[in-house]
Amino acid sequence: MCAATFGSKCVRLLLLCCITYPAFCQAPQVNVNGVVNAASYAQPIAPGSIVSIFGSNLAVATAVAVKTPLPAQLAGTWVTVNGIQAPLFFVSPGQINFQVSSSVPFSYAGFSTVEVIVTTAAGLSAPVEVPFNQTSPAVFTTDASGCGQAVALNVAPDGTYSVNSALNSAAQGDYIVLFGNGFGTAEYAQPPDGVAPSGAAQMPYAGGGIVDGEPLTLLSYFGLAPGLVGVDQANFQIPADTRDGCAVPVAIETALISPTVTISIHSGRGHCVDPPTQSYGNISLTRTIATGTGHDGETDTFSAAFLSGPGLKRPQQPQLQPGSYSANDYIPLATSRSCLAGYTGLSAGSIQVQGPAGSVAIPPATAQDGSVTYSQSLPTGFIAPGAYSIAAAGSATTAAFAGQVSVGSPIQIQTDLSPGTTVSSDQPFTLTWSGGDSGTRVTVKLVYTTGLGDYYDYTYADAANGYLTFDPLCTGYPFPAGNGQFCTFGLPGIDQVIVEVSAGPNNVASLSAQGITEGVQVSWTYRYIFGGL
Repeated sequence: MCAATFGSKCVRLLLLCCITYPAFCQAPQVNVNGVVNAASYAQPIAPGSIVSIFGSNLAVATAVAVKTPLPAQLAGTWVTVNGIQAPLFFVSPGQINFQVSSSVPFSYAGFSTVEVIVTTAAGLSAPVEVPFNQTSPAVFTTDASGCGQAVALNVAPDGTYSVNSALNSAAQGDYIVLFGNGFGTAEYAQPPDGVAPSGAAQMPYAGGGIVDGEPLTLLSYFGLAPGLVGVDQANFQIPADTRDGCAVPVAIETALISPTVTISIHSGRGHCVDPPTQSYGNISLTRTIATGTGHDGETDTFSAAFLSGPGLKRPQQPQLQPGSYSANDYIPLATSRSCLAGYTGLSAGSIQVQGPAGSVAIPPATAQDGSVTYSQSLPTGFIAPGAYSIAAAGSATTAAFAGQVSVGSPIQIQTDLSPGTTVSSDQPFTLTWSGGDSGTRVTVKLVYTTGLGDYYDYTYADAANGYLTFDPLCTGYPFPAGNGQFCTFGLPGIDQVIVEVSAGPNNVASLSAQGITEGVQVSWTYRYIFGGL
């Protein structure tokens, strides 16, 4: 069109421009997985949140929005999400920061996808499909890495605010203000896109938090941050029994769990002081047999982690009263990135496993965001009854360990759980098995899977019992027609249920270890998964 309208002069000018400024003539390109939450650099993204795009030729110059409402174009660049133009904070050749319009629809059932396109004078980027959800919680960090010290304020008893840091800790009983992203949209007070809220605007649902591994029962505020476009805020009181530390882990929970970040806590406020460093190791040998899941068959796996940190405690195994079960527990999904904030994952170097079926060398694990996790498939049939020797020569950061563990006998499920079997919500569910050894714990879960996590009921018994029963929870009064009583296992839905059975030692074996304060424990598990019920 240029040549037809203006002739050869325009063509020469365009060629000169392309040679001098190549970005003018190269269409924008978005990196693989390059559209992420701007606080955590994780996916999914969420409506109303701040999102970063990483790529090349995203803009011909660097430009920053200087007022609100945020502009829809900067330096000739604009972004659309499902065809809806996004307000822009910042553009540059390699990065764009924008706000997702709160009008982009999401699915209540789980993740959906949205199409993100970057447009410049040189053309359009290829459409990028990005995971999308109602929420995608994250907390901003002071070094903008997505892991580490949170952007947080201390609220002292006199109501004064100060920045939380290693030099300025909060005390137990004080309030903390976290600034985050992706908590969701306010139901009644969501401001127009690109505009900051003028005051408090609570989310339509209660958010949660986790402090040093313990859930927070109540957040005093969970909503939009007044005066800041696309930024969210969570206020909570530090529990009285929270330990001191320069990097106490915290996370935000909606339907998803945010990557873990840290805050500084000291009973006397001021400069933080860490408690003594503690460490422990966990090793697992797992044989899984699945039917009706779409991934049927047997898999044998080795997994291990060695954690170290101030005041670190080994998690305790849950205990239930005989004959009871825990109903409607929930495991939410995490975002695509995790941070082992506040603690360190240690490498044990290469680990050697010798069993009745032979020997396997587990290569050294690699670290990412502070996490070092061993996870490797083993030959089918490798995990079986018998003695196993496990040893590691250690590394510069982890002492050596060695020892033996005896893997017990598997169980055989007697209850018919073939695909299509009905699990009635108004009748007791009994699972029977044979085999196994006395002292082996058999755990049974009824699992209802959603797009964002798993709800489940679980209970356990000694293998010698041979059976377990779930009695439904019933309300109302029974009538001859059966219409006056409602029974459920506590799960939010029972259309599709998974029964998961695992058998493992009630008393976990420990290996001889040096330099690991709480030692290394080895567990083995026979796991049976029955889907399509």
